[in-house]
Amino acid sequence: MGFTLIELLMTLFILGIVVLVSVNFSSKVLEYNSLNTSAILLAKSIKMCQNISMEEGVRTRILLDFVDNKYHLIRVEKLPKIFSTYYLGNDIAFSWTNFSKKIIEFDPVGCPDMRDVGTPDKGGTIAIKSRSNRFLYIIITPVTGYVRISENPP
Repeated sequence: MGFTLIELLMTLFILGIVVLVSVNFSSKVLEYNSLNTSAILLAKSIKMCQNISMEEGVRTRILLDFVDNKYHLIRVEKLPKIFSTYYLGNDIAFSWTNFSKKIIEFDPVGCPDMRDVGTPDKGGTIAIKSRSNRFLYIIITPVTGYVRISENPP
């Protein structure tokens, strides 16, 4: 005994629906993974600049390039020098930041936005978004310079 044409068509129809649902779900997972990876890399770059400032006693900066969706890590000894450039993931873009001039600067103490007094003026946030407008926020806490990633704006 074999299968009828109706049974085969129903099986193919159900299989097609399962494939459509799984492809849609997997594309959202991949998009979120790319957004999360970009946020983690940016947070680690911020921590690396803090550590370089503290260990080597030099100023470091992170210059956010909103046009090309990349950021530069810069050492400031006598003259600023780019020592590394990172691009955000595919279809990931900077959305906004409250750091003035899109620059995060660390003095040898390792805190952001240091002035002559030696304490940061404020913390800061960098928002990145995916193609479907899902956001992640990289938040730097004032005074301590603690860096964290959140799905909720500060």
